[in-house]
Amino acid sequence: MIIKNAKVYRNEEKKCKICDVLIKDGKFCQIGEHIHGEDVIDCNGKYMVPGFVDIHTHGAIGIDMINADVNGLIKISEHYAKHGVTTILPTTISTGHDAVMNMIETVKSACKSHKLKANFEGLHIEGPYINPNKAGAHAKNMIKPPNMSELDDILNSTVKCGLCAHITIAPELDGAMNFIKKANENGATISIGHTEASAKDIDEAVKNGAVSYTHLFNAMTPIHHRNAGVAGNALIGDTFVEVICDGIHLSKEVVKLAHRAKGCDKIILVSDSMSAAGLDEGEYTLSSQRVTVKDGKVTLKDTDTIAGSTSNLYDELLNFMKFTGESIENSLLTVTKNPCEAVGIYDRKGSIDISKDADFLILDEEYNIDSVYINGQMNI
Repeated sequence: MIIKNAKVYRNEEKKCKICDVLIKDGKFCQIGEHIHGEDVIDCNGKYMVPGFVDIHTHGAIGIDMINADVNGLIKISEHYAKHGVTTILPTTISTGHDAVMNMIETVKSACKSHKLKANFEGLHIEGPYINPNKAGAHAKNMIKPPNMSELDDILNSTVKCGLCAHITIAPELDGAMNFIKKANENGATISIGHTEASAKDIDEAVKNGAVSYTHLFNAMTPIHHRNAGVAGNALIGDTFVEVICDGIHLSKEVVKLAHRAKGCDKIILVSDSMSAAGLDEGEYTLSSQRVTVKDGKVTLKDTDTIAGSTSNLYDELLNFMKFTGESIENSLLTVTKNPCEAVGIYDRKGSIDISKDADFLILDEEYNIDSVYINGQMNI
């Protein structure tokens, strides 16, 4: 298949250039001008951009990933694909270790089915190794200190089986540094989150391999003029930061602040979506907890505690551009290259480059999604 006359986005240059792209066996094979062959798709000047990558999502369309079966994961992958998300990391919530391991095995079975629309490249383990004082929507009775035996189980079932494992942890917890170091040495990636960590704890976590912060400003100590807090240290550091750009988790002014401090090169947009995403207002579940959705805001039932989002990366990208005034060329990094770099899959995902998986979107001049291709095959 040859994509012709598209404004092809190149991550390294942060520019779109009119050129042709040859796709063969699900990979980008040639990028240039005057490529000839059969099965030609003329884009007539539309944008061709890498597929979006969501590394933090708990569910959508009534399906909670922590207890979904294979058919549920297949259905949910279709939802993501329709919104331009071609790769996701199904995300856990604080629960029992057996439930986490069961979710890992279900994800693996879904991958083996070859029926997924969006690719599942691994899992984001968010909890239970977090600070109960910053639990957010996590059930406090499920939160516990880092467990090295459980880490071994996770590594053996993910990284050693070809899946990435991205783990959120509070670095101030007893045993956290050894956990972070071992995870990093064995190919997992670490995100700092749900935490009251000191600057010293954060520095040590980063030295031991932490690469990002989970949902910046949410479930972490805020900035104070005599104490930068976790949020302040995230802004001045060199690591990636997750931003939930739904207009609810962060005000547009705070998104602008994060953008001023980190730039587009270090921001990762995430949905942090839960089972109500894509559905009407009402009552739903997040793992074992009841939540209420009203005006797009998800809260634990009868409280004001935010419990994930009903958003998706496509809408968040548009919000990010609106809130910050950034161009699409710079903003695209937040949903393509950056998440892939953070979780260690940029060698095969996140850009339109030769030998990478042919996951891409065709956008019209107003950035509406025209079509979605995953592994070189049109999905919508």
